[in-house]
Amino acid sequence: MKNPIMLFACSISTSLLLGGCFGIDNAQKSSSEQDPVDRPEDQYESVLTYTGDGYTLPGGEENEEIAKEHKDEVVSATNEYLKKEYNTEVDIHNMVGNSDGVTVFYESKGPLHFYSTAIVPVDNSTKKILKDEVTTIEGDVERSIKSALYAYMWEDDFKALDDQITEILDDHPSITGRTLASLQNVGGSGYMNPYYFVQASSTDEAIQPLYEQYLQDPDTSKETYSKLFDGSQFESDHLLFNLNFFMKDPQDQPDKQIFNALIETVEANNELPKGRYLIDLNDNYVLIRNSESYKQNTLGQDPTKGIIKE
Repeated sequence: MKNPIMLFACSISTSLLLGGCFGIDNAQKSSSEQDPVDRPEDQYESVLTYTGDGYTLPGGEENEEIAKEHKDEVVSATNEYLKKEYNTEVDIHNMVGNSDGVTVFYESKGPLHFYSTAIVPVDNSTKKILKDEVTTIEGDVERSIKSALYAYMWEDDFKALDDQITEILDDHPSITGRTLASLQNVGGSGYMNPYYFVQASSTDEAIQPLYEQYLQDPDTSKETYSKLFDGSQFESDHLLFNLNFFMKDPQDQPDKQIFNALIETVEANNELPKGRYLIDLNDNYVLIRNSESYKQNTLGQDPTKGIIKE
């Protein structure tokens, strides 16, 4: 069987291209030229105020302008595609031009909550929206739905994680998370909130029957999902929880003592959802153009290891 961890890494780096996911690879390249404390205002913004304004994709300036001029067509084409392919209704938050069209960032409606993206092509020669050629990054929406299914089905476990986050913030008032607006406008990465995002593996057979049921009926009850779920097929590597914290003070560097305390706290809590946990602690800034938080001074766990909850 393919290594689920490698599949996670691939899905994250793919999302970075068009989805705005909070990953590592692109940020390492862009931050390698920066001094750990050098944060030019035209490149970085405080996580406390960043909403996604300034986020760009290569070669997208012209197509973004075309998409804005035909916003109703883009919205309609996205809604129709997602309803047809995934039986999902969404709220569209943002459109960012790319070299072939526009990347649309949206949030699902209904009992399952997730963020993802769609790509609406533009014919540059005619400046027309190719509404019949909407697509998505392979596997992105599927993994987003699957992560939302776990959050919906394991509501009590996810509440335990949210409660733990609240305790962490109370114990360490010098750290914070992202703004909700940044998730809506440039998030697009499955089940997520300002402090963590969750990604499901494409190799997870346990969740597949639930995913197929969702496509048939998005309003399926938890009881029905529970009957379809075969826990014996689930492995902790099938679900990745990335906890992403920031220093609240723009002058502060990531605190090693706090980082170690975060790891110890998560390790000690056996009420959390099953899965693999990775914790990052960043300084106060994100890259404006791609929302990345990872920099030379980021404190993070080895992505092939982390904390396992079984």
